[in-house]
Amino acid sequence: MSLLGEALAALRRRHRQDAAAATTPAEPLDADQVLVRAIIDGSQPAFAQLVETHQRTCAHVIGRMVGDRDQVADLLQETFLAVFRQLHRFRFESSLRTWISRVAYTTALQYLRRRRLEAQWMVAVQAPEELGVGDDGPGPAELSETLQAGRHLGAALERLSAPQRLIVGLHYLEDFDLAEIEQVTGLARGTIKSHLYRARQVLKQELVRHATAGELL
Repeated sequence: MSLLGEALAALRRRHRQDAAAATTPAEPLDADQVLVRAIIDGSQPAFAQLVETHQRTCAHVIGRMVGDRDQVADLLQETFLAVFRQLHRFRFESSLRTWISRVAYTTALQYLRRRRLEAQWMVAVQAPEELGVGDDGPGPAELSETLQAGRHLGAALERLSAPQRLIVGLHYLEDFDLAEIEQVTGLARGTIKSHLYRARQVLKQELVRHATAGELL
């Protein structure tokens, strides 16, 4: 076969492969993929929907880290501006919620760095890993129900350290599992468990104190 004939044969084979690929049904996109694609294509309503869906969780992350309510709104704007700029790099290797929460976490760390508070935060967040999760304290279901119901929530959470409040809030209020918290914060699984264990001890004391006070009234 001549060189021209070989080239034409190769071209025909490629054409048949392209045609076969075009007729193969694509994997259906899930809701987050559709949303991300629409934002990348320039849809403002889609981006507004993303902000509305994830701003509560981001506000929780930022608020627990910086401890300054006046800064939360500004840092939320920084977070979603960063999300908009980086969204084309998102490859769905984690959930969209986890990725956006990580952006919020990083934005808050950058704010702490600007205020030279990052070192204090990192010291506080690095709890001993060997503590593990014990059986004492309210169980996860009981604690989740208590926090969701809001009973004594403010007083109980104020007794926790800032890292404990962040991790408890993500786990029990935002329904993040340990793997997601690990992805958001970059903390080791043992450190996260240690914070949860310590937080459960403090919350147990607070709930018992309020229950006892209620009985005495």
